[in-house]
Amino acid sequence: MEKRYEFDEVSVLSALAVGEPGKRTFFLAVGRGAEWVRVWLEKGDLQAVALAIRRLLSTLSRSRSVSRDETTQESEAPSRLPAAEMEIQEISLGFDGEMATLDAIVRVLGPQRLDRAVLHYRTTLARLKQLGTQAEKVCAAGRPRCPLCGGPIDPGGHICPMNN
Repeated sequence: MEKRYEFDEVSVLSALAVGEPGKRTFFLAVGRGAEWVRVWLEKGDLQAVALAIRRLLSTLSRSRSVSRDETTQESEAPSRLPAAEMEIQEISLGFDGEMATLDAIVRVLGPQRLDRAVLHYRTTLARLKQLGTQAEKVCAAGRPRCPLCGGPIDPGGHICPMNN
């Protein structure tokens, strides 16, 4: 039996990073009210989530408008400790009626480590759009990219393989 974490219409949904550029770690804060979970993921996974959100909203915008009336949320983790720490293994994005759905296969970290658990949450399209925008900003705030090779440029410089 696998553990399930379910949040219907989340009120906490943020994409965040901690650490210095080049050594950052990325996570999603997901929850409702005071109960939330931290979902760790790689930068590439966060970029993929942002791209998937953009594509889903683009597809849906042909048939409906995404509300911009929703109050913006802070892009910070809640002040309380999370109910669980998780590491993403797989994530899927969908749409059900008027709500976006996100399902993730995760590993639960910590003393009661679980190799497989399911995280399911629903959110409004406006909040999903906001998450996509946050994810793009968080990813773009890292080290600048080399215009020739696309590799990251460290504060100490960059040896571009395209110049060799």
